Amino acid sequence: MNLNFTSIWWTIGVPLILMVLDIITGYYNAWKDKDVSSSKMRDGLGKKCAELCYIAVGFLFKFAFNVDIVMYFMVVYVCYMEIVSLFENCDKLGLPIPQKIKEKLNNKE
Repeated sequence: MNLNFTSIWWTIGVPLILMVLDIITGYYNAWKDKDVSSSKMRDGLGKKCAELCYIAVGFLFKFAFNVDIVMYFMVVYVCYMEIVSLFENCDKLGLPIPQKIKEKLNNKE
């Protein structure tokens, strides 16, 4: 069983969509808590840029060395980080999250 995106564009699109959703939910959390801070936003956006660099390294391996696995690993890793962050943000917003997932989140009460 191989992991393949239906199009190379999905390897870029899926992480970008998840990043945008994470930024929106994170900003809304900060706004709700009256804790919007430009320095926190810069730090968060810096992390997003680093994640994009991970994906770029994966693409480098795919196209320069014809090694797909590095690209897929990087994309899946970034998607995993974004999904966990989305769950954390949604938990802070009070949305219902399955208990098994909630136990694994890094949210401080």
